[in-house]
Amino acid sequence: MFLFSVVLARIAPVLIFPLFYKFKPVEEASVKSRILQLCEKAGVHVEGIFVFDMSKNTKKANAAFTGIGKSKRIILGDTLVANFTDEEIESIFAHELGHYKLRHIWTMIAVSTISAFLGLYLTALLYSVSMTWFGFTAPDQLAALPLLTVWLGVYSFLTSPISNMISRAHESAADLYALRTTGNKEPFINAMRKLAKINLADTEPHPLIEFLFHSHPSIEKRIQAAQRY
Repeated sequence: MFLFSVVLARIAPVLIFPLFYKFKPVEEASVKSRILQLCEKAGVHVEGIFVFDMSKNTKKANAAFTGIGKSKRIILGDTLVANFTDEEIESIFAHELGHYKLRHIWTMIAVSTISAFLGLYLTALLYSVSMTWFGFTAPDQLAALPLLTVWLGVYSFLTSPISNMISRAHESAADLYALRTTGNKEPFINAMRKLAKINLADTEPHPLIEFLFHSHPSIEKRIQAAQRY
């Protein structure tokens, strides 16, 4: 699973994404210049900066730093380019660059691998023990498979909040990286507000809902953190 994740991260930008979206080099000189300056400052070499037709599926806006090794490239949704200022795009990309520089991608691959191993191991043990409770005699009985699904669901419910906590910490760290790198918090705050509106985000979810299900801190928390910076 670990090797598959690495290979997938390597080939996705050049072989998989183009199957679903059309990519073209960014034409906006100002946007391109700002992004290249950020990459140069961070000591990161990329193969290209591309815009893709995200608008064909959604009004949401996003940017990403994709790929590893020689497939590293920057992709910007056309919705982002159309609705955000150059400074706001710079802030959003700086956040994505922060994930890369702080090695969040590798950390999450490792966490996911460990979690999957433990999950499958513990589920196998529980499945094996609990089969007899319902009169099953072999693990490959079709009627017993829903029991396996139940144990996988329980494991996922118990461990997802931990994974989400790590993800939220990464998001906050990437926000801080963006603020430090650009040195300008107003575009970041404006970008957060725009993203919340375009993405129909709940800006202040209930703390329990955020703890259990949200991989990102609430927009309001991110804005408040930026205002304190």
